[in-house]
Amino acid sequence: MNFLSIGTVFAYGQTSSGKTFVITSFYYIGTNSQPGVIPQAVDCVFDYIKECQEKEFLLRVSYMEIYNETVRDLLSPETEDLRIHEDKRRGVYVSPLKEVVVSTPRQVLKEIMKGEANRHMSATDWNERSSRSHTIFQMVIESTAKNSSPSTSHRYHPAGPKMSGASVSLSVLNLIDLAGSEKATTSIDRRKEGAYINKSLLTLGTVISKLTENNFFLCNSGHIPFRDSKLTRILQNSLSGNARVSVICTISPSVINIEESQNTLKFAARVKKVVTKAHTNAVMDDKALLQKYRLEIEELKTKLESTNISNDKEKEAELSQMLAQEKAKVNYRNIKN
Repeated sequence: MNFLSIGTVFAYGQTSSGKTFVITSFYYIGTNSQPGVIPQAVDCVFDYIKECQEKEFLLRVSYMEIYNETVRDLLSPETEDLRIHEDKRRGVYVSPLKEVVVSTPRQVLKEIMKGEANRHMSATDWNERSSRSHTIFQMVIESTAKNSSPSTSHRYHPAGPKMSGASVSLSVLNLIDLAGSEKATTSIDRRKEGAYINKSLLTLGTVISKLTENNFFLCNSGHIPFRDSKLTRILQNSLSGNARVSVICTISPSVINIEESQNTLKFAARVKKVVTKAHTNAVMDDKALLQKYRLEIEELKTKLESTNISNDKEKEAELSQMLAQEKAKVNYRNIKN
């Protein structure tokens, strides 16, 4: 059995107000003297892992952007036709999306920098380097008790484990940098991008308003337009109440941006009224890699034992090699002190 918990942090505000700097400042100033939310969150996760001696962990990360209402994989930009799916076990998710297994903070930062290089950035009337898309950096943290072994009565299936005697906890951390709301611009391309950005942010504001009206989470009634934009659709798991959510609102100190600043503050006031009831869900997730690798090893051990009985030396050697490879894979991908 697996257990799922979700945490989400996103930055909201007009263009050139400092959202990207707050979220990923490390990658723009070239120093760690003022790290943003993402590098601090990554360090926090690995610090916790070092202190937690009774568990072993496996981490995987993905990075996507929503550009002109099209979802793109920033870690595999050549991948096309990314779609949003939903099922009862995993909720809303994007597929096919590349996930990279990481074991150090440096590896995580390397993947983020790779993704940032593929992100849509352009100069605007207000900012020399402006984000033209919403980005979602996702870290999945798997954990299980050390020395816990899966039940040998449940065999590995190519699609993934269906049940195991050992439980795996899945924690999902979403760190989101929203593109800024914009007024009309002189560039036709920027104007088109701005239209998509403003529409998705307007939908986000509408969803937040609906969630705060008439105690939605208490009466569980009414239509919430999550499907009106890719952004709110992907954020549905987080905004539906079953997650811990933090929102960073940024405003510009300039007098000419006072209208946008007021709108941002109104959004912040609405967000504060959203009531979430985060709790850990029991799910069956075929993507729990710790569980999958252990079951593969158990399956190979069983085959090796049966081969020993039949004295098939050639088959025994082949299975021994496969077993050694699987153990090496687990040792490399598990994070230990």
